[in-house]
Amino acid sequence: MGDIKRNLLMSTLIVKQFPKAKSALVIADGQGDLANRLANKGLSCVVIEKKPRQNHVRKNVDYRSGVFSYLMKPILADVIVGMHPDEATAEIIRYAVKNKIPFAVCPCCVKGDAAKGVHGYMKWLNKLKSLAKGFDVYTLQLKMTGKNIVLVGKP
Repeated sequence: MGDIKRNLLMSTLIVKQFPKAKSALVIADGQGDLANRLANKGLSCVVIEKKPRQNHVRKNVDYRSGVFSYLMKPILADVIVGMHPDEATAEIIRYAVKNKIPFAVCPCCVKGDAAKGVHGYMKWLNKLKSLAKGFDVYTLQLKMTGKNIVLVGKP
C-alpha cells in the first residue's frame, strides 16, 4: 500500500501549490483517501476510479466508476491530481494539457501506453515531463517512503 502518510502529504502539497483551487479531479484514488483529505481542506472533488472501494458517501466528493482517459469530456476542476495512479499517470498529464488545467501527479511505476519503450523511473519522469508541452513543470518531493517525486504542471 505504501506510506500511510502519502495522501496527507499529497493533499497538503496540492493546497499549497494551488491555493486558489476550489475543486479537484482526483484520478485512481482507490479507497478515496486523497479526495477525502482534499474535501476536508475545502475542495470539492470528483473521483474517477476503475473500481471504487470507498465505504460511504462523503461530503463534497463525487465518485464515478470508470477508466480514466485524456479523451474524456472535460470535467470542470481547478486542478487534476493523482497519487500513484499507475496506468493513468500519463493520461492525467495529457488531460491537463488538453484542457489547460494545472496538475500534480506522483508516479509510482512505469505503466500505461506512454510507458512503452521507457526503461527506468527517471526516464519515465522525463517522458512524463515531455508530455506537458506549454506547461511549466517542476518536481517536488514528499517526505515519505516509497515513490515520492511529484510532478507539478501549470499552464
